[in-house]
Amino acid sequence: MPSRPPSRCGACRKLRTAGGRCGCSRPSQRQAAATRAEWSWVYADPQWALLRDQVLSEEPLCRAQCGRPPRVVDHIRPHRGDPLLAFDRANLQAMCKPCHDAKTARETGFAGAGPKRVGAVEVTLVCGPPCSGKTSYVRERAERGDLVVDWDALAQALGSPHPHDHPRPLVPFIAEARDAVVARLERRHDVARVWIIATAPRASDRAHLAPEGARTVLLATAEDECVRRARRDDRPPGTIDAIETWWRTYRADQTAPPR
Repeated sequence: MPSRPPSRCGACRKLRTAGGRCGCSRPSQRQAAATRAEWSWVYADPQWALLRDQVLSEEPLCRAQCGRPPRVVDHIRPHRGDPLLAFDRANLQAMCKPCHDAKTARETGFAGAGPKRVGAVEVTLVCGPPCSGKTSYVRERAERGDLVVDWDALAQALGSPHPHDHPRPLVPFIAEARDAVVARLERRHDVARVWIIATAPRASDRAHLAPEGARTVLLATAEDECVRRARRDDRPPGTIDAIETWWRTYRADQTAPPR
């Protein structure tokens, strides 16, 4: 009689061992993840796709009032597989991914998992136009164990074949990966210093990207110097346009009346 092939865990999707173990870290976490997997049918239902589009079109800003554009539709009361709650428009709200991830962590009880560095985390947002020296600035100052959130590094980790020229279909995934890492800072961790690298020409961009209390370093390297570096380093087509756009946006933001 042929042996039965190993099954996959519904939570972590890893193959179970002969003893029934999988890749989930703790029994309580395995149980919670498996339970959530049982509710995944909600998001495969055609009714959910229609509701999601409706909520995102009706609510242009995150309901957590962080000012970010929403990308996720959240259940105000967790539906736990109940279709009355799952498909009730009044129980839905649009949220950005960092706020949604933080809310989910609180609801599932994993917001407090692991060591915590409350008040001891030093977060620095380093921003400026392309070729302004952001990555070099961080590389010269980052130490072993520092967390570095770099758009280009994330892009390559997600499959981009070039260090600076990323396929457009990957952009939403790169953005969500970055947002997820930043949102993870709101939960317990053991990181002492964090560096976030971004262009962020507007003050509002910088406010949205940096967690509360973060230090911002603006490398406003002169436009002609950035262009010179782009040509010297043989950066991909479009880099010079991106530099000019950054400076045009930055100058307009500097002169715009306060809201």
